[in-house]
Amino acid sequence: MHQFLRAIGFSDITKKQLNEVINNIIDKPEKIKVTKDSEGNEFAELSCDVAPNMGITVRGIYNDDDSFDIDYYYPYFTGSEKTTNEIIDIEKHSEKESYAGVCDDPNLGVTLIFYLQNVMDYLEFIFDKDGLKQKEYNIDRKGSVYRIPIKNKKVSLTALSIGGMILLPSHRKVEPVKAKKEQDEREKLIQAAKKGDETAIENLTIEDIDTYNELSQRILKEDVFSIVDSSFMPCGVECDQYQVVGEILELEEEINHYTKETVYIMVIECNNLSMTVAVNKADLLGEPAVGRRFKGQVWLQGSVAFKG
Repeated sequence: MHQFLRAIGFSDITKKQLNEVINNIIDKPEKIKVTKDSEGNEFAELSCDVAPNMGITVRGIYNDDDSFDIDYYYPYFTGSEKTTNEIIDIEKHSEKESYAGVCDDPNLGVTLIFYLQNVMDYLEFIFDKDGLKQKEYNIDRKGSVYRIPIKNKKVSLTALSIGGMILLPSHRKVEPVKAKKEQDEREKLIQAAKKGDETAIENLTIEDIDTYNELSQRILKEDVFSIVDSSFMPCGVECDQYQVVGEILELEEEINHYTKETVYIMVIECNNLSMTVAVNKADLLGEPAVGRRFKGQVWLQGSVAFKG
């Protein structure tokens, strides 16, 4: 079973119960989309919500006798926070018709990789009505095939977590307005450094050295989470999972109508990147509240506005 089913309220579900839920989705889907997959075959997506904006999606193909062959399923959680507008690459997973989104967000300092939710929109975006690729690749004058990056498309990031804890807010020595100004200046330096500006590279190097020296002194007398206000780091061997620390900006509770389990919905900000996180109440240590911080491992999902 998918380990992140816990995050949407299925903490004790058995294989038999899961099969019943999946069969119910196939028999009576709340949402259904059909398009051509990357090989030109008819591909279907069936979804049902178990709480507002979260549920299970089943993907596969319909046979001639209208029976449905499951390719795979996954738990989903959708949000409305538009978090990044950087250039995006979409890469297909090798074993099934699922995709990952990849972008370099200057706020993070690492390559952002997320599990693409709206695969059907992407397939419609790159294929024409006859099932032929029309936008994903191009050929340059030398005959080399290269991928066309997706530009100016907003991404809504959400995350599922199967374990985390609540931290108290850290004491901020820098005013928010000043911190925003410093962040904007750093982003400009990063963009200039990417273009080969030697002065920008030198300034960033000096800034990193100064930061390292300051942290080396403070860590001797302070706890690491009183120094690190937020963080966003890759975690484990799967490229779309991260260890995050972020401030809780919004908080809601939802109930899984199958299991009656409570799920916390938190909009968090880490490294100036906003995302909406869903975590089972039973898997969260501490009492969440706006202004406090969430620390935990998350599976990052994203929906790209291809039609926007």
